[in-house]
Amino acid sequence: MIMAKAASGVEVGKLNDAALRRWLRAGVIRDYRDPQFPEIRLRAAAGRTRASVHLVLNENGKTVWQKVGTWPNMCIKTLCADLPVMLAKRNVGGMVTGQFDSVGSLLEWYQEHIANNTTYSKSWRSNIKSMIKCHLLPRLADVRLHEVSFIAVDGILVKPMLVEGFAPKYIREVVNKLKSVFAAASKLRLINANPLAGYRVTYSIRVADVVDTRLFESDLAELFTRLGAVVMPVQMLFVLMMMFGTRINETRLARWEHFAGDYWVIPASNAKNKEEHRVPMTDSAKALIQHYKCWQLKHVGKRAYLFPGTSGAISIRCAHDWHTQIRFKHFTSHDLRRLFRTIVADLGVDTMIGERLLNHALPVLLRKYVKSTLDKGMSLALEQYHQYLIYRGFSSVAPEILPRSSVKSENGQTLTASGWL
Repeated sequence: MIMAKAASGVEVGKLNDAALRRWLRAGVIRDYRDPQFPEIRLRAAAGRTRASVHLVLNENGKTVWQKVGTWPNMCIKTLCADLPVMLAKRNVGGMVTGQFDSVGSLLEWYQEHIANNTTYSKSWRSNIKSMIKCHLLPRLADVRLHEVSFIAVDGILVKPMLVEGFAPKYIREVVNKLKSVFAAASKLRLINANPLAGYRVTYSIRVADVVDTRLFESDLAELFTRLGAVVMPVQMLFVLMMMFGTRINETRLARWEHFAGDYWVIPASNAKNKEEHRVPMTDSAKALIQHYKCWQLKHVGKRAYLFPGTSGAISIRCAHDWHTQIRFKHFTSHDLRRLFRTIVADLGVDTMIGERLLNHALPVLLRKYVKSTLDKGMSLALEQYHQYLIYRGFSSVAPEILPRSSVKSENGQTLTASGWL
């Protein structure tokens, strides 16, 4: 009987998954190393379907093999990226952690750190609080700070979330929140080093390339079709955003008392920059508001808000849920605002007026100097923009409103407004 010769020797090659698979399938050489990472050594297991991963180090004149995981369960790309930090931590005896002894205590500090910090939006604070509670604390609370590394995040957080069915993009968002926690603690000198500096979730998993989410003028026809197919409150929310370039949060919080005379007054408390914003109302916009008010009185009853929820206005989550009803490509509600700005610029509206329409802050002295000019310019710009939307077919969204006005196009044709405007 001829005994099979045991595999021996060391194969030299690149540390990547494809090369490791070829090495194991060949079934000849026991160990594998990459000259670029001399401290990492892989040893084939029986059956050659996996390999143990070791750090080979010199300690006190002796070669020490320390097992750190098993491939393919361990992400080799992540290990290679983390290697300099791991070696540095070994050389100094681990990371000095200050007042924190675990990831859990660091996460609890961060929650208190942002709880009442109004420089962060309420929705952002709520989002990170939810991720800490649902994902970070359950998985990382007991991990000691000196044990935190790229490969630890890969094995304790990233891969388990992937197995549980979470989307790669969502996993990346959770990891980025964790990185924010360590970055904040490091900048405030609460920890002496940031063990996640430079880590990217793409070291561990493949995240699909970002899809082009922008809306273009060529998308207007499809957008009008989608708006015409949804119920009135959903339609109205996004029609207002499209007409005035407003943000979804300040639009959902609109009250009937904010529409007085020739302006839609967005109070400072609703505005992102905490400054009151007076948006001129065109005749078409006034007709739109009046039509919707009559519809709401008939079908919903008298309400303080244009978009009433069970208590006050609809929630921001509800507003984003409504957005999915009109989405035909992967655009966000904020892309309506970007589209507004693009079209206004293409129509030749002055840049400063365009910025004021979006309620972007201008220097105080400049604002005072040009206030009267800006107010008139904003009214003319919105009139021009609304007529352009009509020309592109916006009247098809809600044809029950009678024509409101007409203007001359560049080629002398009359653009008649009907529908919502």
